Amino acid sequence: MATGQIALSNTINVTLGKAPSGLGEYSTNSIVLLTNEQPLSAEPYIWAVNAQDAVNEYGSNSLTAKMARALFTPAFNLRTGGGQVLIYPFSGVNATACKAVTIAITDTILTALKLVTTGSLKITLDGTAYEVTNMDFTAVKTVEDIVKILNAQGLDCDITVVDTNKIQFQSRKYGATDSTIVFSAASTGTDIGGSSYLDTITNATITAGTNSSGKTVAEAIAEVDEIAYVGGVLTTQYCENAAVLANATALQALDHIYFEVTQSLKNISVLGANIKAAADIKTRPMAYSYTGAEGAKCAIATYATIACSTNYSGNSTVLTMNLKELTGILPDLNLNQTYYTQAKQNGVDIYGNTEGLSCVYSFDNGAYTDEVTGELWLKKALEVSGFNYLRKTNTKIPQTEAGMTGLKNAYESRLVQAVRNGLVAPGAWNDSIPFGNPEDFLRNIEEKGYYIYSLPIAQQQQAEREQRIAPVVQIAIKLAGAFHSSNVIVNVQR
Repeated sequence: MATGQIALSNTINVTLGKAPSGLGEYSTNSIVLLTNEQPLSAEPYIWAVNAQDAVNEYGSNSLTAKMARALFTPAFNLRTGGGQVLIYPFSGVNATACKAVTIAITDTILTALKLVTTGSLKITLDGTAYEVTNMDFTAVKTVEDIVKILNAQGLDCDITVVDTNKIQFQSRKYGATDSTIVFSAASTGTDIGGSSYLDTITNATITAGTNSSGKTVAEAIAEVDEIAYVGGVLTTQYCENAAVLANATALQALDHIYFEVTQSLKNISVLGANIKAAADIKTRPMAYSYTGAEGAKCAIATYATIACSTNYSGNSTVLTMNLKELTGILPDLNLNQTYYTQAKQNGVDIYGNTEGLSCVYSFDNGAYTDEVTGELWLKKALEVSGFNYLRKTNTKIPQTEAGMTGLKNAYESRLVQAVRNGLVAPGAWNDSIPFGNPEDFLRNIEEKGYYIYSLPIAQQQQAEREQRIAPVVQIAIKLAGAFHSSNVIVNVQR
């Protein structure tokens, strides 16, 4: 500085500071695929933004790669909602299904079957007894022809040809107790389970089912949460009902949504009913029986990616799963009205066919899928907004009404977003008023779709004030809901 000069900083002192960084958005649309298959590399886990990432790591024929393809196939998928797929290995051992294999079907047996016009078979699958009758085998030429006839009888099992000329019956349930097969003598017609035919009563080779073991889904998710947050949970593991229910109960307490499938339509009224009774609404159960065990896993992966495709930053973007098409998945042609009714009663989603159109039929197990995904997004969004309001200041938030107004405005910005994206909508509040001013409450719900309230600062307990805890913020929202069906009455006059 030149002699005789007085420094400018004596009069003006300028400091350049950066605004504090805030917490980023939680990725509720991202899905972790817990895989019990062996990766090809030593990577502890991979992030996938396309199916090829999974193929490169697990091989094209792996269930992991097949489920990854399902996750990225629909036009609207988790990527639409900004999500990614975390493929995370875990040491969960598959449960197995009970299998029964016949003797070799020789030409002599085929010749004998060609004379049968009223064939019968009595089989008890997973505790449910079936007796199928009036099967006509006169046109059969191969073992595959026999299997086609058996598969047309509506048995809740997978029937395939194995070892070239044997027939395998495989339960669609898993586990040592849930999955069982027993053959017995038919009471009518020609019993094809007899010694002259399939000889299932005496000489079928039956392999009992086994339970899953090893690391649980809940234990794996605890590890995943140390790496990153993801909203959805899928797994390649096959589990018995008790294990699925344990997973559902464990994840109900966490900020995750568990997508699971049962291959047995009979399980709708068992597993589905148990999940609903336990109020495990964060588990989204689906029943799909049409294309085998891997087909069922791919069906639930396709379902999950569409459910996680909502971009919550958009306008009217929230979707319902009802009547959606699962791209690449065949409709379950084993469904009928009885299973539809059971699915509706127990809150299990199914994928069927109506007038040639393939559709998801989405039901309520205490909540619909769009409610669970939307509410999870809103919870995490409110957490981010509240934290960032407290974080992104260079001074402090005063313990005054002005400070509380700023905090509530941060929360309200998310409620406005929820109205814009279609999760929340104005409507009538049909229950008792839970908090706040009753007139303000009803008016805000009717006009905005939400109401936000906090106790006045002057009424806050001194102990909370000394700990610098803000008065509790109470929020009520009216979900927008969705139409899933319609009734029409037409009055006609001549």
